[in-house]
Amino acid sequence: MEALAIEVKGVSAHYGAGRRRVEALKDVSVEVRRGEIFGLLGPNGAGKTTLLSCIEGLHRLDRGSICVAGIDVLHNSRPAKRKLGVQLQSTALMEGLTALELLKAYAALYEVYPTRAALMALLARFGLAEQAHKRAKQMSGGQQQRLALAIALVTDPQIVLLDEPTSALDPHARRALWEMIHAIHEEGRTIIITTHNMDEAESLCSRVAIMDAGRIVACDTPSQLIASTGARPVLRAAIELPPDDVQPLAGAVQMRRAGEYLEVETVDPTATLQSLYELAARHSRAVRDIVVRQPNLEAGLNLPEE
Repeated sequence: MEALAIEVKGVSAHYGAGRRRVEALKDVSVEVRRGEIFGLLGPNGAGKTTLLSCIEGLHRLDRGSICVAGIDVLHNSRPAKRKLGVQLQSTALMEGLTALELLKAYAALYEVYPTRAALMALLARFGLAEQAHKRAKQMSGGQQQRLALAIALVTDPQIVLLDEPTSALDPHARRALWEMIHAIHEEGRTIIITTHNMDEAESLCSRVAIMDAGRIVACDTPSQLIASTGARPVLRAAIELPPDDVQPLAGAVQMRRAGEYLEVETVDPTATLQSLYELAARHSRAVRDIVVRQPNLEAGLNLPEE
């Protein structure tokens, strides 16, 4: 049997009371294998953060059980928590403390006391050595997110929980953080990441659980999730032909015009493109700006709006 880092069985949980009671998780079951990057994908309010809080032992379960590295979180929370490294949202950082002080403080919570040299090496790893004595509130958003990653690793955990680590970052900073997450994974650590960014889930995760309204509605590899939707490649090209002159093309399933562009959903992009060239030649027209978009999670899944 494959070793599991996290095992969640039949978990239900709520927050609030009376009329404000919200069923945040509804009979959620999921397994995370050791050594994988596992994604929880869904819109805000889907239950992703609540599930992480339950795994961390910070949110009470109504029903079900959670094991971390084989340890029951409910009955043995202390040793279970020692297996975990938790990335804080930047808003949870104690803004008056410096980067070095924050690392010391969070390590001490787990009764871990790294040397100053070890803490400086950790900051340097995330490009924060020069910010060691800078307060969190003085750092940029990207620096705060990198500091949050450093905090998650300060106790040298087996399992790292990342709650929307790239939220509010620009594309360049987001991809830089992806590289850091891959580097953490290559050390043999298990990573669980929550996100509402489909591109992020597809780029980082070996498997993805789709969450909606407190339930897991699908769980598989990104490629299998895409295949299950039946999404097909889309060929897009500029061709100057009147709409009535566009004939059915080989391999085409659906065709539509978008101004001067023709967009073709196809089961065979090569055959469709050849057929398009032949059509253009018959009308003495050129084919320009050819792009073939392969199916991805963004195109294949129709998640609720946030």
